[in-house]
Amino acid sequence: MTADADPSHIRWGEPVRHDPWTPPWDRDPAAIDADDVRFFTAAADPRAMLAEVNADLMVLGRKPVGYLGSVLTGSTAEWLLHHPPSPLAIIRTGRPVTRVLVCADGSIHAERAVETFASLPLARQSVVTVLSVDDGRADRGAAEKSAAALEPHVASVTELVRSGRPTDEILTLVGEGTPDLVVLGTRGLTGWRRLRLGSTASAVVRSAPCDALVASVESGDEPS
Repeated sequence: MTADADPSHIRWGEPVRHDPWTPPWDRDPAAIDADDVRFFTAAADPRAMLAEVNADLMVLGRKPVGYLGSVLTGSTAEWLLHHPPSPLAIIRTGRPVTRVLVCADGSIHAERAVETFASLPLARQSVVTVLSVDDGRADRGAAEKSAAALEPHVASVTELVRSGRPTDEILTLVGEGTPDLVVLGTRGLTGWRRLRLGSTASAVVRSAPCDALVASVESGDEPS
């Protein structure tokens, strides 16, 4: 999907129309393992265009923003993080994924992220560490539960439980292990219910030097 955000091209107030197009380059069949690749463009604000996409996974490239790149994402990515219409992969490096850090706190959002990762073909070749941070509020059995769910789908999985602030411990482990991908829910058990992005997920996505996969459960599906 490509957005044509030129205001003179946008039909304000009308439904977004996705028009197919053919790119001028030849597709490398070895570059992507997919049966069908289609290209669309839409004259619309990128947020309006993406909000109407029905997908099992949305993939977004990280937009560089100069010297603030380590703490900020592009405006479209920022909006999607707060309003994810589907599980969202934010790609920073494009490296093959073989080492994965999964963050488990027992929330339904983290469980959705684990389910999404397990469904991807790349999971089969991945060496996974499941991290649970005991801050006095997270589910103490979250790492064991997530590891058990992942075991049939990955090359290997280990559990790790640390104590402290979740954001600090996750980013420390990312720095120590340099994973290719970090997987987490967009809201943890400690987040304000009205926010789409928990503070931990926000900090990790902004600061981690690797790709990220985030997911959430729609508010209507949450337990009361």
